[in-house]
Amino acid sequence: MSHHKRSRVGHLPRWQRLTTHLVFTICALSGLAFLLKREFGFMLWDIAARQFLVWHGISAAFALLAFGAVLPGHIRGAWNLKRNRSSGMAMLIVMATLMLSGLLLYYGDEEWHSGVLWAHWIIGGIAFAAFPLHLILGQHANRQRAAAVTNSLSSVVTAATTLQ
Repeated sequence: MSHHKRSRVGHLPRWQRLTTHLVFTICALSGLAFLLKREFGFMLWDIAARQFLVWHGISAAFALLAFGAVLPGHIRGAWNLKRNRSSGMAMLIVMATLMLSGLLLYYGDEEWHSGVLWAHWIIGGIAFAAFPLHLILGQHANRQRAAAVTNSLSSVVTAATTLQ
């Protein structure tokens, strides 16, 4: 007999959720550190800006892997159940834009580099708000659904007790 909880549609297993959050956090913070060090001259420890960029690039590769891993179960399942669609769509757009701009920074035309770089930083800043907002809205929706189920069950039990 298994002691594992059955997963609900659209919900990630704990290990996958925590790993995804960790990878996205490392990617976001290393990108922010690179921006602050390179463009604004912040003294962030004794670490070169290039090192932050390396961490950002490596963590971005893992973020792409994590993003791809959540597409079939979490995104598709939640979409089909019409859960958290607005913030989910915002996350999809933000992630797709960051992926595209990241690729353009490395493989795009030099004439575009400066504009793409600023776009990547701005969209990255939006991701700082969009990802936590998506999590908070999802948790709020889950609590509302749980309360609605509890109220429905309570009403059924009350009705059944009244009939006896």
